[in-house]
Amino acid sequence: MVNVLISTYNGEKYIREQIESILSQSYPDIRIYVRDDGSTDNTTGILWDYSEKGLIRFIRGRNAGYGRSFGRLLKIAKEGDYWAFCDQDDIWLPDKVKWAVEWMEQQPADVPALFGSAYELTDASMETVTGTVLPPSYEVDFRRALTECVYMGFAMTINRPLRELMLRADMEEITSHDWWAWILAERFGVHHFDERIAARHRRLDTSVSGMTMKNRFKWLAHTIRTGDTGITSCARAYTKTFGGMNDREAEYARWFARQGFRPDYALKKALYPGRWRPVMSSEIVLRMLMLLGRV
Repeated sequence: MVNVLISTYNGEKYIREQIESILSQSYPDIRIYVRDDGSTDNTTGILWDYSEKGLIRFIRGRNAGYGRSFGRLLKIAKEGDYWAFCDQDDIWLPDKVKWAVEWMEQQPADVPALFGSAYELTDASMETVTGTVLPPSYEVDFRRALTECVYMGFAMTINRPLRELMLRADMEEITSHDWWAWILAERFGVHHFDERIAARHRRLDTSVSGMTMKNRFKWLAHTIRTGDTGITSCARAYTKTFGGMNDREAEYARWFARQGFRPDYALKKALYPGRWRPVMSSEIVLRMLMLLGRV
C-alpha cells in the first residue's frame, strides 16, 4: 500500500483537482492522508466532503509550517509499504504511483530508497508549460545534497526503511521534509530520478519551489533577516542523529549545523573549490549567505 501525504493551507482553488488526480491513479492500493495546516478559506470544507465519502483521512491542525506538517503526517500514517508526499496545487499523471512502486519493488527491502520523477512546470492555470525538470546531468554526492534539494517532495516516494530513518530525528525541528529524505537517501540508501514525466507542477508566486532569480534574492533577504533555511535545520538534525559517526559526511554536516557566525566555518564553505549548486545565480547567493554566517 502507498500512503499519499498532503499538507494543505488555503488551497481551496486547486485541492479538488489534485485529489481527483490521485484518485485516478492506475495503481489501485492507495490511502490518502490530508492534514490541513490552519487554513482560513474553504479548504477544510472541501476536505470534510472527501472525508465523509471515505476517500481521504482528514486531520485538521493548527499552522505549523509545511515541513513540520508533513512530519506529523509521516508519523500518523504508520501502515503500508511506501509514502508519497504531495502538494495541494499540482496534478499527478495516471502512472505516477505505479512507476514508483515498480522501481521500489526491485530494491532490497531493507535498504532506504527514494524514487523521484520528472515533472512539467506550468503557469497557475496549467494551460502553459513553462519548463520540464529532468534528472540532473551532474554528479551529486552528500556534500552537495546538504545545500541542494534535487528531489522535490511532490515528485518523491520513499519506502519504510527511509521513513524510519527520517523519524529518528525530531521532525518538529525539520523545516524541509523532502530535503531531509533526500539527504538520508544519498547517505544511507539508494535513490533514482526517473526521466518519465509523472506530474505537472504549478509555479505560483507563493510557491516555495518557485526559485526564480527574483525569489532567490527574496530568499537571500529572508535568510539574512531570520537565519531560517532548510539547509541549517537538516544539517543540525543530521548532526544530532548521526554526527557520532565521525566520518567526512558528519564533518560536512557540522559546517552547516552551527548557530551563529564562525569565521573558520564560513570561509571553509564560501571558499570551497567545488560547486555547491548548478545554477550560477544560486551559487552566488548561497556563498554570500555562507560568508555572512547565515548558512
